[in-house]
Amino acid sequence: MYLNGKYRWRSTGIKAVRGNKRKAEERMKEILAEYDSNPGMFEKIPLSDYVCKWLKTVKNQVDAVTYTGYKQYAEKHIIPYFKDLGLNLQDVKLSDIEGYYSYKALSGRLDGKSGGLSYSSIKKHSVVLNQVFTEAVRNRLIQRNPCELAKIPKTAAKSENTASFYTTEQCEKLLEATEGTILHDMIYLTFMYGFRRSELMGLKWDAIDFDNNTLRVSHTVVLNSEIVKKDSTKTKSSNRVYPLIPETRAILLRLKQQQAEYREFFGNTYHETGYVFVHEDGREYYPSYPTHELSKALKKHNLPHIRYHDLRHSCASMLLLRGWNMKDISEWLGHSNIGITMDLYTHIDMAHKQDLGKSLNGLFDK
Repeated sequence: MYLNGKYRWRSTGIKAVRGNKRKAEERMKEILAEYDSNPGMFEKIPLSDYVCKWLKTVKNQVDAVTYTGYKQYAEKHIIPYFKDLGLNLQDVKLSDIEGYYSYKALSGRLDGKSGGLSYSSIKKHSVVLNQVFTEAVRNRLIQRNPCELAKIPKTAAKSENTASFYTTEQCEKLLEATEGTILHDMIYLTFMYGFRRSELMGLKWDAIDFDNNTLRVSHTVVLNSEIVKKDSTKTKSSNRVYPLIPETRAILLRLKQQQAEYREFFGNTYHETGYVFVHEDGREYYPSYPTHELSKALKKHNLPHIRYHDLRHSCASMLLLRGWNMKDISEWLGHSNIGITMDLYTHIDMAHKQDLGKSLNGLFDK
């Protein structure tokens, strides 16, 4: 056969003897029909190579943060695994996909520790694999996507969709312990507005309107396998405007004045970035700076360990304590829908209700 500018050889399986010419011609028609429905059958492509090709294609179809995640899952996990197996794109079966999930669930960690990945992590890998094979189907290299019915094993650890948080008293202790540091100002704004770390580090002066007392969240600095800056937030609803509370206004005005003084001191060597949280010479803090500094502060002052993201949860906890309803909290935190808020903070709401319930103990005692 001569297909796509190349000669392709395919055996009909029929012996070259008298009387078999018509059978061979019929078989040739069948092979051509098979090619029309599945052209990939004539050109085997290593799956690892096709994933690399897909990465180049998808780069211009998704935002930078999403692509960085795809690239990390593909290059660190998917490509090495299937390259070692030597599997071709056209030969991958459902059992191969589930075999990958099982392997990652049992021993998929790459940080030197034993054990496997969580269910949510493997789910992210499945998104990449599903898109790879969907693209292959669209390009008529395969007939069916082997990921469609694949299941992630029950051995994969389920991530608990719950939130840790500080009480109001613990929040006050943390603020007292960090008084006079840039970390204090970061924490204060996070407690008040429930910022994600990417939103805090992406806060710029042009997003703050001191005349109208507003603060806009519209730019983020994300740390994945690399630093990504973008003029957009996690979701459309994350792009939001807050009122400047007097306390936060005072902090921001102080920071602005300090930057003006440092700008004058450093002169031409000052780095103009436009960000609120920067070093004395204007250089940006590394995106993970608040996380590391918080961890050190908690150890130094013997406070309960929480992640930086838990400060956001602490904001929700304090809003609940002050009688805010879930819809208002959802909008304040920039959740895409109230269901996310309910899933994350119902247990916090119940903790508060249990404390309130204690006051009813002995209500009708004589």
